[in-house]
Amino acid sequence: MPQRITAFVKNPHIVLDVKVLADKPEMAALVCQIFASWSSVERELSVLLIRLLGADAAPALAIFSILQTQSLQTKAIEAAARSMMSSSEFRVFSAVLQVVEAVKKTRNKLAHWAWARCEDHPEFILLGDPNSWKQREKRMASHFQTLTPGPVDPLQTWNAIQFDDSSFLAYRKADLEREVRDLTAADRLLLLYGIYLDPSPAVAQLASNTPMTKDYLRKHTMGAMLDIPMFKEALNRDVEKSQAEE
Repeated sequence: MPQRITAFVKNPHIVLDVKVLADKPEMAALVCQIFASWSSVERELSVLLIRLLGADAAPALAIFSILQTQSLQTKAIEAAARSMMSSSEFRVFSAVLQVVEAVKKTRNKLAHWAWARCEDHPEFILLGDPNSWKQREKRMASHFQTLTPGPVDPLQTWNAIQFDDSSFLAYRKADLEREVRDLTAADRLLLLYGIYLDPSPAVAQLASNTPMTKDYLRKHTMGAMLDIPMFKEALNRDVEKSQAEE
């Protein structure tokens, strides 16, 4: 897991640097895989409504397409699923979405957080929380806009422009490798879940030479989904929560 850079060095020398991966080709390749894998996950999510609603999904898809954020789209899919699924089937659906929510975090940080390097640990790439960055900008604006003619306290100015070092997460190669593995697993999970929701296309392809039923394929697909640890753990949590509430 990535850790705050302050876990490695007390007073890190942080430099904002969009080229931090220029001399780290292996890590750069992993970052590319993370973005590519998330793109695949998003494609699977985008057709989940069709899996849920089947041939009658056109009106819902028209509404879905105008939702501007992935969060709203996920809520729309969840609302559709909740309205048509039994409680046990919805737990499966919920566990799938929990996996997706878990694996998107690093991709979102790579896309939206500030990239930086640490002079003390050049093997890391640092990602800085944009909320902390905004607080720094407010602090700087307040400091410089309230200055009056006369001597300036250099210590106050120095403090005003400092980063919050603890807001930077340090990623090692191993951290990025784990993210790639998790995203790959989530992508496979969504593919399997699509088959689980609507086995019709797979039945048509596989049943030509071998007897095949939808029920058999759903059972087989669920077995494959349970082989994915993140999904199995999420489903177990939901089952335990449901049992505790009964």
